[in-house]
Amino acid sequence: MSAIMESNNENTKIVVLYCQHSVDKNVDVTSCTNSLENTQVRSVVMPCSSKVQVSHLLHILDQEADGVEVIACPTTCCGHLVGSKKMDKRIAYTQELLKSIGQAPDRVGITHALELSSNDFVKQVAARAEAVKNL
Repeated sequence: MSAIMESNNENTKIVVLYCQHSVDKNVDVTSCTNSLENTQVRSVVMPCSSKVQVSHLLHILDQEADGVEVIACPTTCCGHLVGSKKMDKRIAYTQELLKSIGQAPDRVGITHALELSSNDFVKQVAARAEAVKNL
């Protein structure tokens, strides 16, 4: 899994999976992440963060990205009632799996937010990219 990180020290690749309610509808996520230096970002909107499975996260890390940030709605505001709580457990489990195979658990993270602005979205992505760069 570390081949991607070793082969591309200049650009950190981050995939952001976000709940449709966690980012303001007026935010152009592609444009706002273009301002991040040395970071390549791919964003995917989800109907609910609970749709992301552990196998999806591991596949993304293995085949595509150095890190994954999931942006989920707050646990008290989840439209699917327990979607955010499920995602918290899946992130923790994924981090445990990464640690057990000698990978850094900080390659995966979760943020809880509701209607993030473009600046806040960029801050979350930049924080994950920085965590991955510091591994």
